[in-house]
Amino acid sequence: MNINWEQQTVVLTGAYGGLGRELAQLIHQKGAKLILFGRNEQRLLDLQHQLGANVDVFVGDVSDAENNQLLMQSLQNEASPQRMLINNAAISQTGFLQNQSATEIKRVLDVNLLSPILLSQQLLPWLKHAKSAQIINIGSSFGAIGYPGFSSYCASKFGLRGFTQALGRELSDTVVRTQYLAPRAMATGINSAAVDDLNQQLKNTVDEPAQVAQQILKAIEKNQSEKFFGWPEKLFTKINALLPNVVSKAIRKDQSTIKSFLNNEVKS
Repeated sequence: MNINWEQQTVVLTGAYGGLGRELAQLIHQKGAKLILFGRNEQRLLDLQHQLGANVDVFVGDVSDAENNQLLMQSLQNEASPQRMLINNAAISQTGFLQNQSATEIKRVLDVNLLSPILLSQQLLPWLKHAKSAQIINIGSSFGAIGYPGFSSYCASKFGLRGFTQALGRELSDTVVRTQYLAPRAMATGINSAAVDDLNQQLKNTVDEPAQVAQQILKAIEKNQSEKFFGWPEKLFTKINALLPNVVSKAIRKDQSTIKSFLNNEVKS
């Protein structure tokens, strides 16, 4: 699939967050029509003003089914030959499971997993009527490595990864392709102070959103069905798939440090 960005209409969720903003800027520079999707109208309008022409905003919560139906209706006038949905919106709920409420756990699964599934379903008719189309699901290295203190977040990203793979195979006889693109830790507002401190203590590399956005665009253009970013994290994902006990032993050495930072933490 050859991407001509100037023929693209791109729906981007979580558009004004750290990674979303960087993706919006790069995609706009490529010449695509952008639809910025998020909850905060003023932040969307500020980003629209910053980017300039060929940018629309759609205000709403990705977990609101009626809202997503309105988005689908508004897209009927977007007849570009190439179309793309980037499911980027996500939240993090750090802390050990015993310290989290059912409401907090459900919110993570709703925003990070159920919402991309339902939004993809809602927009499929629009995507299928293009000459070519893509659904890009922004995952995480924690979608392949279960990590203590991130159980609900890992569940959401593991699920998103499985959904992406299954949907891609389901749509193999259509014009729609799917991609699961998974950064490692990033310097964005999704991280709490405790997570930032833990990463520093464990000497984990934390990437800048601008760097990750460039990697994501390259992977989109290469039509890579799945891509993990960052070394050695992408190596660990492969080891974890084959020899999970090896990774478990490696993480266990840091268990006391992880507990000291995250055992009492609740972040949304």
